[in-house]
Amino acid sequence: MKKIERLLNLISALLSTERPLSRHEIRERIPGAYSESDESFRRTFERDKDELRALGLPISLEKIPGTDPPLEGYRIHKSDYEADHPSLEGDEIAALHLASNLIRLQGDDIDSTFYKMGGVLKEKPSALSEIPTERLMELCMQALHEHQSIFFKYKNERREVNPYRLVFSGGRWYLIAHDNNREGIRHFRLDRIQGEIELTTQKFEPSDEFSEISEEPPWRFGEEENLVELKINKSHVSWALEIIGQKSAYEELSDGSIILYEVVRDWQIFRSFVFSFLDAAELLNPPECREALIEWLELIK
Repeated sequence: MKKIERLLNLISALLSTERPLSRHEIRERIPGAYSESDESFRRTFERDKDELRALGLPISLEKIPGTDPPLEGYRIHKSDYEADHPSLEGDEIAALHLASNLIRLQGDDIDSTFYKMGGVLKEKPSALSEIPTERLMELCMQALHEHQSIFFKYKNERREVNPYRLVFSGGRWYLIAHDNNREGIRHFRLDRIQGEIELTTQKFEPSDEFSEISEEPPWRFGEEENLVELKINKSHVSWALEIIGQKSAYEELSDGSIILYEVVRDWQIFRSFVFSFLDAAELLNPPECREALIEWLELIK
C-alpha cells in the first residue's frame, strides 16, 4: 500500500471510530498497510502519526474505556476537525486537507478556498513537495490542449516535437513527446530546455498510447534509456511489485525470486531504489550499470 493511501486510510479509521483505537486495532482495520513485524509497524506508525500532526490533523491520545490495566488509543474528533462545509463528508474533508498540504503549487495562497476546504490552519505547514510553475510549463499545457507541435532548443539542438504528456516526478517536470527529428518518443526535462518554447500552427493527432495517465516510478522519466535486469529475493517481491506495479515486466524464478526488467532513464533515482533492498536484490545487467553501482559503493566506503 502506498504512503498516501496508507495515510488517508489511517485518517479515515481515526475519524470513523466511536472510541480510541490502540495501535494494534489500527493495524487490523487497515490490512496490508503496515508490516507484520511489530517493531517495523511501530516505527512506521509513529512516523505517520507525527507527519499527520505536523500537517495540522488533531490526533488525540486518550484512555481506551473498559481496559484493565488502562490502555491508550488514538482518534480524531470530528468536532475538532470538521469545518463548516456541509457538502463534504468528514473523510472527504480529511482527504482534501491531506492532499492540499502534501502537494502545493508554487505561489499558491493558503488562504484560497481550496485550502480552506481542507481545514483552516493557523500557519502554513511544510509540504512534502511543491510543484513548480513556470512559463515553459504553461506553453506546454497550451500545446497539449490545442494539439500543437512546438519548437525548442535542447542539448544545443533545435527540436520539433508533438507533446503528449506533462509529468511531475522526482521534483521535476518532464515533457513526454514525439520527437519529429528522431522519429520516436522522448522525455525532456523542462528545466533543461534552452530559451523559450515556440508554438507552431501545425496540428497533430493525439496518440492512443498516451490517452490514459498512469502512475509510474520516477526513474522511468528522463533522457538516457537503459534496460536493466534486477534480481529481487522472494522476501521482497510483493513490496517491489507494489511500488512498480503488477504490469511491469518480470520473470518468476523457481525459488520465488524474480528478475525485474525495467526501463531506467534516471539512474540516480533507480540506484536509490536498488539500495532500499539492502542485500535482497542484485543488479545483473547491463554490465556498465552494474560496474557503475560497484564503483559508487566503493567511493562512499
